[in-house]
Amino acid sequence: MNIIQEQAVEQFSVYSKEYLKNRYAYYKRLRTDAPVYWNEEMKSWFITRYEDISKNLPGEKFISSTVIENKMSNLAEGEDKHFQDIIDIISTWMVYNDRPVHTQLKGFMNRAFLMNEIELITPEIKKIVSQIIYGVVQQGTNSFDFVEKIAHPIPAMVLCKMLGIPGEEVGRFIKWSDDIALFMQNFVVSHVPSKEISDQIRNSVKEIYAYLSDAIAERRKERKNDLLSRLISDTPGEDGELTDEQLIAQTMHLIFGGHKIPQFVLSNTLHLLFNNKPVLDMLKNDMSLLPKVLDETMRLEGPIQYIVRHASDDIELHGQRIKKNDSVYFFLASAGRDERVFSNPETMDITRTGFRHLAFGGGYHTCIAAAFARAEIIEILREVLTRFPNIEAVYDLEEPEWTLNPTFTGITKMPVKY
Repeated sequence: MNIIQEQAVEQFSVYSKEYLKNRYAYYKRLRTDAPVYWNEEMKSWFITRYEDISKNLPGEKFISSTVIENKMSNLAEGEDKHFQDIIDIISTWMVYNDRPVHTQLKGFMNRAFLMNEIELITPEIKKIVSQIIYGVVQQGTNSFDFVEKIAHPIPAMVLCKMLGIPGEEVGRFIKWSDDIALFMQNFVVSHVPSKEISDQIRNSVKEIYAYLSDAIAERRKERKNDLLSRLISDTPGEDGELTDEQLIAQTMHLIFGGHKIPQFVLSNTLHLLFNNKPVLDMLKNDMSLLPKVLDETMRLEGPIQYIVRHASDDIELHGQRIKKNDSVYFFLASAGRDERVFSNPETMDITRTGFRHLAFGGGYHTCIAAAFARAEIIEILREVLTRFPNIEAVYDLEEPEWTLNPTFTGITKMPVKY
């Protein structure tokens, strides 16, 4: 049991409408009055300042390999069996492993994101976006939902192309990805994960596992020009190579991150551009500014609000004693708006220099797909803004429909016209 000092900020729920609507105001209050804050509902410490996150996230002070074990220990006796088949898979993901296991997994999966892989897929991204936009134009109206038509399907289609999954399977693939995201959005944030959600998505987990298992077996017989063929090994489990089971699990993680995260970044970027017309006008005249626009999106409205770690030992920070195995939430979204680091932190400023955002994490757990995600998102936005130079929002810019999840942030509906 933690012995908590008197806190300057009252308790609040990350599920409340008030929090979801005004989360950045909450972060500012925490940064000022309680930079290391115990939240009773989540049974976790909230760390919100840039410096504290950038210094403590790397290294071995806070680890992820105990996250699943500790979360399962919160369940009533025997309840963990209900989640076991799903836990057996996600517990092998890189994000839930520390060194040296993480090093082996990352070293292997890095092959998926070498520069030549990015160069191989870039022309395909252009084709996919062009095909989708052509379909939008052919509808004969001058309006569409950006999330439904662009942000949601295109990253999934790109992943399918990378992995060699046939186009007719894209619909199943999207359902699998959405279901995994549903489980992870609950699992990451919940003190006790939802049995109902695990029941809902269990079939999708089994289906995608079986599909990838069959795909690997097929490619072992006959290689194709796709990422899955380049990742499988003729000697699985030997000399540092991944077993087929490990590869399937890591590919499932790739699908989750490679679909939903770009979806949210795309919606959030366009929303920020709608709210910052001078930046949008500059971008229309100079698409080379897209990387800077993306950096500001990741700082201001990144897709991941926080990541979870557990203390590997007792540590004191800002007068609070964090005990070994305590759950800690590092609020990446708060760090990006820290007034101690960024001038005019609430403003989208594509001329910024100096400190970088932390939206891709830190240390050896930094997202391995960051470079690929940047290239993909920039290419999609370039095509969209080129084909629809006069695109406008026809939704409430002050109150868009955000995801109702405290962990992952994106806009779910974005009607636009051109």
